[in-house]
Amino acid sequence: MPDWQERITADSRPATRAEHELRYALAAPLIRAAARWCDLGCGAGVAAAAALGDEPYGGSALLIDRDAAVADAAAAAVQAREATALALDLADGDALATLRSTLAGDEPLVITCFETIEHLSDFAPLVTLLTELAARPATTVLLSVPNDDFWAIENPHHATLWGEGALSELRSLLPAGHVALRQVALQGTALLPLDGEARASASVALAPGVASHLLLAFGAEAAKLGPALPATRVVQADVVEQRRWERQRESDLLYHVAALRALEARLAETEAALAQATAAAAAPTAGEDDDAPAASGHA
Repeated sequence: MPDWQERITADSRPATRAEHELRYALAAPLIRAAARWCDLGCGAGVAAAAALGDEPYGGSALLIDRDAAVADAAAAAVQAREATALALDLADGDALATLRSTLAGDEPLVITCFETIEHLSDFAPLVTLLTELAARPATTVLLSVPNDDFWAIENPHHATLWGEGALSELRSLLPAGHVALRQVALQGTALLPLDGEARASASVALAPGVASHLLLAFGAEAAKLGPALPATRVVQADVVEQRRWERQRESDLLYHVAALRALEARLAETEAALAQATAAAAAPTAGEDDDAPAASGHA
């Protein structure tokens, strides 16, 4: 994400929320058709709740995040017949063993893992577990990762970088026949009558370009995503949210400027201390000249 947030919240930029909501909206028909749904890296559940809407999910939802309070918030936000929160560190082997046992069973299951594995220092064990689960007759997995070739900044919350090579490596770990989708960022505006209500719709001619994210699906129902494409999600910019976002961006900038100045001050102190130590090491010590040869006194 270009806004330095670790998780999506209600205060996130509208365009960023729409980007995340679209992935859940694409998964929603599969989720509603399954008896169980597990959302890995659920965050506060803002995007999932918006995509699923007000119609309660009739199955059992398991919301998993590293932070227990955040997982609890997601369980409260998602409308489901049964919603359970679970705090797990998905980079931990014992946590993955807990996840495997928790998801045991033959009931139809959908697992979403959106924008999560880039936060893990070692994502391979989780991907291995997901492919293992997707090999079951009634399990489908959807996961997504950012394309850092598009964002061109290093997110401080990401433990790994995702470019063309990393994306290819990830796909090599997945079952043959998996579905691969690219997500592209759209920008636009609209002219509408000043008076009265209006609806806007537009078709977009897409040129070859760099995707912002890659979405991968594998397992029992992955092929059903094809007929749902292309999928788009557009939200109207709200003046209050836009101004709040601009203020937040200004606040973030001031924070990073202050952090930079603090680092520069520390660097100056370190350089001064190093210069002082170097000078002290080069200066002769007391009594050092006493060892010099004495003059003979002869002309």
